[in-house]
Formats: sequence, structure tokens, C-alpha cells
Amino acid sequence: MSFAPRYGVWPLLVPIVVAFTWVSVSGYQGLNGQDAHDYYRIARAWQAYLVEGGARPIMAEHPHGYPILGAVLGLVMGPLWALRIISVLAFAGVVIILDRSLRHGAGGAISRTYVLLGIALSPFLLRYALTTMSDVLALVFTTAAFCFALTWIRDRGYAALIGMVGFLALALSVRLAVAPIAVLLVLFVAGERAVARIGPRTVAIISFIAVVAGSILAAAMQRNGVLLGTPLAEWTPLNWFRRDLISDDGVLHYMFPNILYALGVVIHPGQFTIGLFVVPFFRWNDLKDPPTRLAAILLGGYLLFVAGMPFQNDRVLLLALPFTVVLFHLAFLRAYGALRASFTRTGILLLVVACVQCALFVRAMVPFIHQARVEKELSALANQLSPDHLYSHGMGAALSTYCPDVPVTELWYAEIDTFERGAVIVVHPEGLAAQWTGRFPAINWEKARRAGAIPVFQRPDGWVIARVP
Repeated sequence: MSFAPRYGVWPLLVPIVVAFTWVSVSGYQGLNGQDAHDYYRIARAWQAYLVEGGARPIMAEHPHGYPILGAVLGLVMGPLWALRIISVLAFAGVVIILDRSLRHGAGGAISRTYVLLGIALSPFLLRYALTTMSDVLALVFTTAAFCFALTWIRDRGYAALIGMVGFLALALSVRLAVAPIAVLLVLFVAGERAVARIGPRTVAIISFIAVVAGSILAAAMQRNGVLLGTPLAEWTPLNWFRRDLISDDGVLHYMFPNILYALGVVIHPGQFTIGLFVVPFFRWNDLKDPPTRLAAILLGGYLLFVAGMPFQNDRVLLLALPFTVVLFHLAFLRAYGALRASFTRTGILLLVVACVQCALFVRAMVPFIHQARVEKELSALANQLSPDHLYSHGMGAALSTYCPDVPVTELWYAEIDTFERGAVIVVHPEGLAAQWTGRFPAINWEKARRAGAIPVFQRPDGWVIARVP
């Protein structure tokens, strides 16, 4: 199964068009979870700042690139629609960039089939392309920077080098999680130039000294609290082997150690669905191919970094997907050749794989749609109580969106001395007991109960809305 050149890249964009139509008809607007609501809130604040002036919006946890772009485009279509369209267009950009890059190498038209199965139908990538979060926008900038780096390796043109640096800067303005990839990419390009000038042995010695010095400096900064308040504060290689982790997200228990979870991205059905069939066809000689070698370096370095963090998050692993696809491109061509040699109806089998990916996407998307619906329903119930103040853990951002005239206090930040009389609290007690025992959210909920907070609504899924007398 392959696409004739006359069809161009358009068949690869059918999945995102169909998926966007489906979720829009179902009422999903891309708003679910803390970050999605925060980006929407900041986009609205930037739009108000651009139109009316006043204080500049502040967002401590994330760069402003995505919400600023949403605010600017939102002047035409509204910030929410703008944020959604940006993510969809970024998804299309990732697909088009990788299609162009891989199709001009080995495989020709067959590579377009690979892009369809590896990127365009990736369940998690599709899911985040439909959500108002910055991940896919950061992904398209990072992918573009990677392709410019490949162009520089091939042609040594300064225009490509400027393009790489420019897109890395754009990626960092959208999402700081790109930083490890940016550092690796810059070091690789610098190393390529250094090898040509001073030789590989000298570069190897300098690299070793730099790694040791950097590790000592990072350890010293971590020990002295310089990194306090940043994700790097709790980074350690010991997390590679841990399943029970403690972080700002509470106490987390996982099935696999971090290193296995991170490396599992290459065969994860939600990320790289065809990985289980393609990885066995990988050969070490593939690393002689410059794009494959660079993809392997970026993928390996990034996954080792992510595995040192005190959590497991498929959003963070999403940045590894383009490099995974490039790394196993030659392996796919090998697997496709073996398949054609032993199975005459190759197209039917690949169609079945595509259908399985569509089913996996629906399975991944439905919880997001359900969460968005729960957020709206809880906010509506809280509004019915006409509260002067709202307290919550896990719903604070959504309550700020749907109850815009009511001040919202998160139970997460600090211990609360006194709860306002008549205030409303929205919590999930079972979740607090499982993940937040001994920490601010659970402590504050217990204090509210001792202050006489009475449940007014209790949903079957465990969410409770209580009022302080």
C-alpha cells in the first residue's frame, strides 16, 4: 500500500481532519486539565493586554509563545479556536516535514505509508493535536530544527545553521521540555565542526571532560538549592530504576521503572504503534546513515534525561516521536520488503493496522472528552451554589474558566489557615488519600472537614462538592 505521487501529502492529513471534526461535533473544545485551561486563560489575558493595555500577563510555569500566538490569531477567531487551530496546523506541519524528509531518502513513495502509520495515525500525537496545549507546536519547531541540522550536515550552508538555531529558539519559547534536545543538537553540530578541525580524538577528550564537569556543576547546583522550584531540582539518575516516585505531584506508583517506561516509547501502541513490528528489523549498520545516527543520539539522550525525572508522562515522551520515526525508517523499509515477499495482500494488512490505530486513538481520546465534560458539570454544580470563594484540588483551572467571577484557591500551594464562610470546595477525597496523604491538598481538605464543610453534591465518580458553614 503506497500513495501515488499525484495525491501529494493530502491523504496524510485526513486523520487530523476527521478527528477534529469528530471531537468538535461531540462538544470537546480542547479544554481539559490544568495546562489546557491555563493556556486558554493566558491567551485571553494577552489578548486583553494587546487590545486594552494594562498589566502584562505572567505565567510562571510555561513559556508564553503558544498563548501569545493564540492571542494574536484570536483577534480574528477568538482565542479558544485559535489555540485549537494552531495545534492542528502544527500537527500538519510535523507530518509534512517528515514526509518530505523521508520521502527524498530511501524508500520513495513507500516512505509516505510509513509517515501515515508512524506519525499521522499516532494515537497520542493525534490526541494532543486536538487539545489546547503547547506540545505539538513545540514538536513541529523541534522537527524543523532537526531537519535544518540534517541539511547543514549535508551542505554545510550557514542558512541551514541559522534555520536550526531559529527553530530551536521558537521551540524553547513554546515549551522548555525541548531544552535537552536543543542542547544535544547544538553539541552535535558543534562536534561535527570540531572533528573536521581538530580531529575526533581531541573532540572525544574534550567531550569527556565537559560531561564530567557538567555533571559536577549540576550536582553542586542541585545540592545548594540553585535549581529549587524547577523540574531539575529532583532529577537524578537513580530515578531510572525507581517505580515509586515522590514529586510535586505527590506520591506516584508505577508498574515499570522509569528507564523501561521511557525506552518503551519505541514500541508503545499509543506513541509508535508499529514499533513492535518494525524494531526487530533494525540493524546497527543503519547508524551509518546521517539522519538515522543523529536521530539515535537525540532519542537516546532525551529518553535518558526524561527517565531521570520523578514522574512518568506521555506528554513529555511525545517529543521523542519524530526521532523514533526517523531512527526506524530503514527498518520499516526492510520490514515492508519482508512482508511483501511473504504476503501477497500487503495493502489489506496495512489497512488493518491503520484501523487498529484509529481504534487506539478513540480509546485514548475518550477519557479526555469525558474529563472535559466532568469539568463543565462540576463547575455548573458549583455555580448553582452562588459561592463567594471556591477551593479545589484538581479542578482549580477549570473552575477559573467556567466560574470567571469567583476567586479560586488551589489546595495544593500551601496550608490554609481559615476557610471563608459560605465557600465551596471541589475535591476528590479518594484521590487525595491515595496520592496526597501528608501533603497540602490532603491536609487542607481535612482542615475543611474539621471546620464543618458539608458535602452538598457527591458524584458516582468520587468528586465531592462541599460548602463551608
